[in-house]
Amino acid sequence: MTTQNVSVTGVPVASDDRIESYSQYRAPSQHGQALVSPSLSEACLLIKKNRIALEQTATFQDMRREARRHLISSAVQYTAQYRDTSWTENAVKDTAPILMSGHQPTLFHSGVWFKNFALSHLAKITDAVPINILIDNDIAGGSSIRVPAIDPANSRGRYHSVNFDHSAGGIPYEQSTIEDKSCFDSFAERVLKTIQPLVPSPCVVDLWEHAKTARNQGNQIGKVLAQARHQLERDLGLETLEVPLSKLLSSHAYYEFAIEILSDLSRFHHCYNDSVMHYRAAHRIRSSSHPVPNLQAVDQWLEAPFWIYGNDDSQRRTAWIKSAKEGILISDRHHRECRINLSHPRAAAEQLHELTDDDFKIRPRALLTTMYARLILSDLFLHGIGGGKYDQLGDRITQSFFSVKPPEFTVLSATILLPGNADQDSCNRIPEVQRAIRDTEYQPERFSHEVDLASDLLREKNDLLQDLPAKGKRKTWHAAMENVNQKLAASLKFKRNALQKELDELLTAETTSGLLKNREHSFCLFEKEYLNGTFNDILRRF
Repeated sequence: MTTQNVSVTGVPVASDDRIESYSQYRAPSQHGQALVSPSLSEACLLIKKNRIALEQTATFQDMRREARRHLISSAVQYTAQYRDTSWTENAVKDTAPILMSGHQPTLFHSGVWFKNFALSHLAKITDAVPINILIDNDIAGGSSIRVPAIDPANSRGRYHSVNFDHSAGGIPYEQSTIEDKSCFDSFAERVLKTIQPLVPSPCVVDLWEHAKTARNQGNQIGKVLAQARHQLERDLGLETLEVPLSKLLSSHAYYEFAIEILSDLSRFHHCYNDSVMHYRAAHRIRSSSHPVPNLQAVDQWLEAPFWIYGNDDSQRRTAWIKSAKEGILISDRHHRECRINLSHPRAAAEQLHELTDDDFKIRPRALLTTMYARLILSDLFLHGIGGGKYDQLGDRITQSFFSVKPPEFTVLSATILLPGNADQDSCNRIPEVQRAIRDTEYQPERFSHEVDLASDLLREKNDLLQDLPAKGKRKTWHAAMENVNQKLAASLKFKRNALQKELDELLTAETTSGLLKNREHSFCLFEKEYLNGTFNDILRRF
């Protein structure tokens, strides 16, 4: 396989002997560059290889057929609630490959948004069904974004935190609701006021009209933000389907997949923890919690790679499994618990399905989510950089536990910077000016060609430099040198003030440059046409 980095050669950093087969994906630094690995030109081949491999794996054949029918039906039904899906009549076929991506339903940065443009673009080339999963079992963060602004008083750039709600997060997105309607409704206006004139027409204005419409249909904050962004994508001509992960986990296939792991959890523990320790050793990671903690065993309970929560208690808790007569107990070791009979695997999956309701939700953790998406649901998964790094660990677990070669995935990310030219030459001059300010105090003679300094003081300093006493006898000499430097420096007051003013201006420019060169700004802070044009330029280069 080849890799491609648009504009330059930005392939993943080559692995060395320590890291073995792990690719070290890195975001490009320059505006308009993208990391795409493997190249999109190989997408058709990857889809074909993945489909052949997965369809020949007996463990997943029935699961895939059922899960994929449920996926497409759910995605069309969900998307049709808020935008036109008539294009799917010709695009969605039982035999069509499925392209998939996914992310938390947030106001993520523009490099993440590039995946959605690539998803739509690639689906048209490969005649695939493009589906984006909303990862709504992840914990919601705070309800604000950082907005860059230029202070008119001193032209210095700084960040302002602008809230779209006052919820503190801390619970899964599917449980998070909008608490402050007035704060939500005024968000675009406050962002616009903050970011102008840096960005005259950010797309948050159009986005938030869609968001307010979506809020009238439901109050889940993740759904509202995702539907608004998806509507904005429709305005830009993208054709994709979306569906929350929580909707997909109502299929029998998901519970069959879960039972495959839960019924053999002791072996899964071994495969999982061995893979995690191999990853840490390869990357020389000392932290016991990175990239993920080991699965634990406490008394007779084994930690499972699932979360348990529900509407009556939204706190996400670890799922624990304990052997019981003819089966297992599944518990959060708090107040939820159920018993599953494992005598017949398909019946066990049906039993787990029936026991799951609004107050007992069993959701996969991140590595298991993409494992299910790639093995069961899709033919090619488009990852971002973080997902691509960590899913290599997931691949090792998959191969160890299921004894199958994991399907390949593609990693994509773009770097889009705010418009404006950062003066790098000015920023590079900061150390030079700082040294010059210090020299006005300690080496004032260096400015004798600019300022008329007293000749007798210059001669006195030169004599002192020529007559350096032995070490341990320099107290008087140091006092004399300090005295002459102070007298010379007094003549450089105006020069020093001019240098300090220049330094302040350079530091202001550096701060502003940092704002402009930050690739983490939310996509909603950019002009819609600017982003769309940049993304399309990138995709045209393939």
